Amino acid sequence: MKGETQAVHLVKVMQKHKLYPEYELALPLVKVKKSSFKKLTQGDILLLGLDGLELILLLEECVCANAEINEAQNSFKIKITNIVEKTDISNHSKKYEILKCSFGMLQSRKLEVGHKIDIAQLNLEDVTLFTEGRKQAEGKLVKVDDEIAIQIIKVNKNEKQR
Repeated sequence: MKGETQAVHLVKVMQKHKLYPEYELALPLVKVKKSSFKKLTQGDILLLGLDGLELILLLEECVCANAEINEAQNSFKIKITNIVEKTDISNHSKKYEILKCSFGMLQSRKLEVGHKIDIAQLNLEDVTLFTEGRKQAEGKLVKVDDEIAIQIIKVNKNEKQR
C-alpha cells in the first residue's frame, strides 16, 4: 500500500515538473468590438477572415512563432514556419478587444524554423476564446463560405457581466 501511495505521489510531482517550455497553440489574434463581443450567445458564428488554418505559438502571452499543420505517418504535427520576435498581445484600445482563440498547451524542446511538434493530445476542432486573459466562451471550428469561423458552443456567463 505504501509503495502504491509513493508511486501516485511521484506521478503527481512529475506532472507538475515541466521538462520543456510550454507553448499555447492558437489562431492568429483578432480584434473585435467590445460591444459586439458582449452580445455573443450560444450558436453564434464568429467570422475570423481566415482562408486557411494559420496557427501561432504563444509563450506567456507573447507571440513567438507562426506554424502550419503537417500530416506525417497518419498523425498530425505542426511545423514551425517562422520565428517571430516576441510580440506582446496587450490591448491599448477602449473600443476593441484582442480575441485569442486557443487550442491548448504544447511542450517543445526547441523552437526553430522547420521543427515539428506532435499535436495528438489536442483537439483542433474545439477552441477556447479569451479576452484580456479571461475565458469568455468555448466553440468549435466551422467553415462558412470557404472561410474559417467559430461556432459558439458555450458562453462563460460569469465573464459576460462586467
